[in-house]
Amino acid sequence: MLLAILFLLCGAVYTAATFMLVWTSAKLGSPLFYTIVGVTLSVYVIVLTAVWNRRPAPRALLLLAFLLAGAVRVPLLLPNVGTDNDMMRYVWDGRVQRMGYNPYHVLPADPALAYTHNDETRSMPSARARTPYPPAAQLFFRLVVTIHDSSRAMKLALVLCDLLTMLVVWRWVAVTGRNEWLALAYGWSPFVVLEVAHSGHIDALGALWIAACAYFLARRRTTLASIVFVAAVATKLLPIVLAPLLWKRVRLRDAAIGGALFALFYLPFVWGPGLPVGAMPSVVAGIRFNGPIFEAISAITFPPVAAAVAVLVGLGLAWWARWTRDVANPAAWAWPMAAALLSAPVIYPWYLLYLTPFLISVSTFPILVWSFTILLTYLVWFVPEYRLPWVVPAWVLAVEYGMVITAGLSVWLWRRKPPAP
Repeated sequence: MLLAILFLLCGAVYTAATFMLVWTSAKLGSPLFYTIVGVTLSVYVIVLTAVWNRRPAPRALLLLAFLLAGAVRVPLLLPNVGTDNDMMRYVWDGRVQRMGYNPYHVLPADPALAYTHNDETRSMPSARARTPYPPAAQLFFRLVVTIHDSSRAMKLALVLCDLLTMLVVWRWVAVTGRNEWLALAYGWSPFVVLEVAHSGHIDALGALWIAACAYFLARRRTTLASIVFVAAVATKLLPIVLAPLLWKRVRLRDAAIGGALFALFYLPFVWGPGLPVGAMPSVVAGIRFNGPIFEAISAITFPPVAAAVAVLVGLGLAWWARWTRDVANPAAWAWPMAAALLSAPVIYPWYLLYLTPFLISVSTFPILVWSFTILLTYLVWFVPEYRLPWVVPAWVLAVEYGMVITAGLSVWLWRRKPPAP
């Protein structure tokens, strides 16, 4: 009964905070934005502290917690999506596919394509840039636009993916014998709520696929695990570094099915000049944001070498985890992606969404800390002296990564502590 009251009180405060975010139209990186984030983070800590070591998880209470997790997202679905949101590109990419265009070969700013726009997409960001989104993401855009051509429909679809991920994480922790309450580490995460229900990033779809892969592997449903793994990679390439985790855990037939599916994802987009790689080459060549490790490596070598290092670091850590960690270990999934991301040229906050289903253990606590310290980079969106050069200031980098290192050292020292007599 007391836990139910705690959930209701925390849910009410959390929902009020997300409503304030909408009502005040608080800008990313503003003092008001960080105040609201602080409130939601406080609620999150209270809830996780209450349930972290609590067993069992009664179905009625768990259902209440899940319903409240959905409720805190509702206020963020109410306002119209701003024209500067990435979802405008999602909608346009889906729309032009339905018109017969290959989204990798056209630019929104092309005057000849003015008729493909409506009032929502006409002022989209990055209109002069190639689409950066891989084929599975493109097919998702097309599916949503086919159902309803609007940014609101796109956001609703992404929030649905988000809520499905919460349920998949719940079933995964249950199947692997963990505390079922740990699903709230994802479902109540302010970071997830901000990046999906508020900002509507496509990474929510990828997080669903990679969480499903972990679940199906735990269930030994290897064909399904291969299929959703390929879907995750074809949504955004980051989880490719997790391929070693599937080594000798899926059958050769499963790998063949996955390879065929990967080819099918790309097949609709290979016609015309060039390969469907979008903006990836230009990102590696010259776009930088919040990636000090990549900048350091590329400064003494070349950007392609630094990019290769990022991939190899992730693959190497996944290979090590394949032979030293159980497939049900959240760290085996989170840390290889985190290592690759830490070495990437561009690290926007929402890129961490792929990691969030696995931030449910002490070993992934430093990444959980990172999911909040990285929100400091939104100052670049708000402070003119940071926004114009589009550079994360040194002090933000120091706080963002310094707190992650501190969290890692704390976990290491805690594990070295001798047991109580």
